[in-house]
Amino acid sequence: MNKITTLIAFFVINCLYSQATFDLDWAIGINGSAASVTIETGDTVRWTLTDNVSHTVSSVPGSSVQTFDSGTLSGMGTQYSFTFSVVGANEYRCNFHPGSMFGTISVEPTMSISDKFVKNLNFYPNPVKNEFTISSLFKVDSYQIYNVLGSLVIEGKGSGNITQVDMSRMNSGLYFVKVTSNNLQTTLKIAKK
Repeated sequence: MNKITTLIAFFVINCLYSQATFDLDWAIGINGSAASVTIETGDTVRWTLTDNVSHTVSSVPGSSVQTFDSGTLSGMGTQYSFTFSVVGANEYRCNFHPGSMFGTISVEPTMSISDKFVKNLNFYPNPVKNEFTISSLFKVDSYQIYNVLGSLVIEGKGSGNITQVDMSRMNSGLYFVKVTSNNLQTTLKIAKK
């Protein structure tokens, strides 16, 4: 009986705190929150070139707890992966385009899948005038936008890790955006100009 309890506990812990690979697009102009993620030790980040320009994925000396360097990557679809094993911040950049391609990989000791989803869900701009972007390490399945009275005003399907949402026809005010990915969900607050 004791062995069965231990096996069940091991299975539950591995399901809640399992290492994963997270994908980031890498091209000129991808930087800041679009190139920054929070993961746990043992997780892997895989960068994929989405343009036909040569790039690197290189840790910034003195601003990264781990050292990594892809060397020169060329050709759309080329990938580079790195598994992070040390807790802390890892600033990185493309050595060819350091002013327009940079980000930070933050590594924590442990995180649940739900924590990874919430910490890596970004939306911008806020406040929004016409259209805003939802970006996530997890594929966005759907979104619903509610007004402050709790009425559903817009809903739609996600389009992968990056979803564009048109709010141009909506009145100015405060809205709540519920984002769903598989059985994960969270609600964001956004202001419409």
